[in-house]
Amino acid sequence: MRIDDNVRTLPQEELAAFYERHSPAVFRLCMSYLRNTHDAADAVQDTFLKWLAARPQLENERHEIGWLVMTAGNVCRDILRKRRRHPQESLDAAYGLGSEESGFGRTEVFDAVAALPDKYKNVIFLFYYEDMSTAEISRVTGIRKSTVTSLLTRGRRLLKKALGDDDDEKEE
Repeated sequence: MRIDDNVRTLPQEELAAFYERHSPAVFRLCMSYLRNTHDAADAVQDTFLKWLAARPQLENERHEIGWLVMTAGNVCRDILRKRRRHPQESLDAAYGLGSEESGFGRTEVFDAVAALPDKYKNVIFLFYYEDMSTAEISRVTGIRKSTVTSLLTRGRRLLKKALGDDDDEKEE
C-alpha cells in the first residue's frame, strides 16, 4: 500500500477530524468481531490505512461510515481467519490473569450482537448503532433493500432468542 502521497495531499487537521469522527464506530464494530481491545485497535488502524490508500470519493458522511464499516468487517474477518490458521493462547489465559476486556462497557446486548453471524451483524450495526435507514444501508453496502430488511428481521429474531425474550414459547 502506498500511503505517503495520499497523506501529503491531505491536511493533517482534515485527517485528524475524519479519524475522530469515525473511529469510535469502527472500534465498536471491530470489538464486536474480535472481542479483544488490542486486536480491535489494530483492525481500526488497518481500516483507516486502507481508507488513506484508497481515498474513495464518497457522497456524504453516511457513505463514509458505510465504506469504513464494510472495510473494517473485512479486516476483522481476515484477522479471525489468521487466528484459526495460527491459534495462539492469550497471555492472560496462560497465566490466569483477569481480562481487561470487561472495561469496554460491553453489555449483554452488545455481546449478543457480537455473536451474530457477520451478514446480520453488519446490518444490525449500521441500523441501530449508526442510525442508518434500510435504504441507506442498501446504498452503502450494495445489498438490495429487500435483502437488508430480511437480514434485519432475521438478525432481530436471533437477538431475541439469544437474549431469552422468545415470545414463541409464551404462545404454546
